[in-house]
Amino acid sequence: MKRSRALRPLSSEHHQALLVAFKVKKSLAGQADSAGAPRDLPGLVNLARRFDEQLLAPHTRAEEELLGAYLTEGDMARLREEHLELHRLVASARASQPDDARRELAAFADLLERHIRWEERDLFPYAEDHVDPLVLEGIGGEIEKRLVR
Repeated sequence: MKRSRALRPLSSEHHQALLVAFKVKKSLAGQADSAGAPRDLPGLVNLARRFDEQLLAPHTRAEEELLGAYLTEGDMARLREEHLELHRLVASARASQPDDARRELAAFADLLERHIRWEERDLFPYAEDHVDPLVLEGIGGEIEKRLVR
């Protein structure tokens, strides 16, 4: 999918996030070897924790703070709600007993995948069509400052 230069860093991180969702799903299904995912539940929880802290938290802040003013009220509400739920699911998996942690991680991987698909197919095209190109360029510069490592 073609993406404006301004939003490419977010899309690049979406690709990384889809890989995390894939690894979590494969590991939970007992196919960790084929995905390069941790084989044990504590390792899988740790993968989700690191992803949440290192990539997801700054990513979601950037989306909300930089794009939020240009989204519809409904889209912004969904964006915030799903971001909060993703963070909650990781925190819950960390604090849960094994069976509950597995359920939380499965829900996390499913929501992460659906959320990214929505952003890439609907939210980002909306922003690209409705935000002034110069404003979007400025947003892109700030995204790069925050996320490009």
